[in-house]
Amino acid sequence: MLDKRLVNSKTFWARYEWRLQDDFSYPELEDEPIRMNVTEEASLVVETGDDFSYISLLFEEKGREELEIAWDDEGHFHPFVLRIEEWNALSKRIAANYGTDVWIPGLLLQRFVGFTSSSELEAIMEQGKALRKQSGLYTEVELDQWPQHPVQAHEGFWDSVDRKWRRQEPYGWVFEGEDAYSLRIADNPDFPYEVWNRMIAESLRL
Repeated sequence: MLDKRLVNSKTFWARYEWRLQDDFSYPELEDEPIRMNVTEEASLVVETGDDFSYISLLFEEKGREELEIAWDDEGHFHPFVLRIEEWNALSKRIAANYGTDVWIPGLLLQRFVGFTSSSELEAIMEQGKALRKQSGLYTEVELDQWPQHPVQAHEGFWDSVDRKWRRQEPYGWVFEGEDAYSLRIADNPDFPYEVWNRMIAESLRL
């Protein structure tokens, strides 16, 4: 899934999360994206490129071509494709499949979790901090001083934000609104809802 040299590097995670922006290159990730098999028919693939300027989440159904379902950059991002419950379930499922620690897929997928309120964002950040504690890479002081999400510093952000999770048949959960920044919407006929929902349901049963 991810080379142990990178897994155990705080510098790698700081770069992946854009907390450290320096000159670097990971050519091995350019050649081999981070593949995470979830079920027999579905996999998630994180493509970072060599410099993490554009981080993409791909969905692969067995026997079909990969499909981009989310991306994160510093311009026209559309990263939000996971609910909190799905993030937790997928992280556990992937960790079990690979016999590895849950914090690894958890941190890889955290940026793709859609939040609709300050309380949800705080829960995501606290969960991320708990995953970092599990990793053993960070001291208690570092975790206590962990920076807030940029949105948390803007008191008026939630006054006008327009995004929400809602169930709509036949798609299931969709993330919609002017500020949703998501491809998981009812108006996107290319989103693989049927296979995606089976993957999520199977992961939630673990």
